[in-house]
Amino acid sequence: MASNAGGDKSVIMNEEELKRKQREKLKKLQATGGNPRPARTLFLFSLKNPFRKACTNIVEWKTFEIIILLTIFANCVALAVFLPMPEEDSNNTNIRLESLEYIFLIIFTLECFLKIVAYGLVFHEGAYLRNCSFCRNSFNILDLIVVTVSLLRPVPAPPTAPAAAAQHTGPPDPAVRRKKRPIPTIPCQKKSDADSAV
Repeated sequence: MASNAGGDKSVIMNEEELKRKQREKLKKLQATGGNPRPARTLFLFSLKNPFRKACTNIVEWKTFEIIILLTIFANCVALAVFLPMPEEDSNNTNIRLESLEYIFLIIFTLECFLKIVAYGLVFHEGAYLRNCSFCRNSFNILDLIVVTVSLLRPVPAPPTAPAAAAQHTGPPDPAVRRKKRPIPTIPCQKKSDADSAV
């Protein structure tokens, strides 16, 4: 019975030790806002690095999240208002919206960069692309893909100068030539035809 009491004491001690470890882990998670931070991100920024601290403070700031959500909403509205036109025609609204897209791209790139510096990219627990929550991880992957594709898309070429356009003297290329729209005609009767019929 004495040996059994010693065995119960080790089980109780293990339970108490387990509870103590769980409390310590919970305190760590609460201190980091529920997101465990790796010791280094991008093999460069330590926990005490002032730039990483600033990035972490900005990313975990509730207002930052609200600003990003409002920017996403504004981007959706801008995409809905954009009016696609044939043959690269445009209007003033579309030109303004296209320049606004660059502002959105800068904001989303900055968000992506700040989160990667604060949490790491892939190799750490809780990293930007390896977060604990499945939905958050999926949105981060989508966010990174959209930002990367947007940054890599070709920038439109500036319009050609009038002197360069005047040098082309041959007939326009059929692929570039605009289609001529037919002018609608209304058939009408001549008065003399109408009078002779009567």
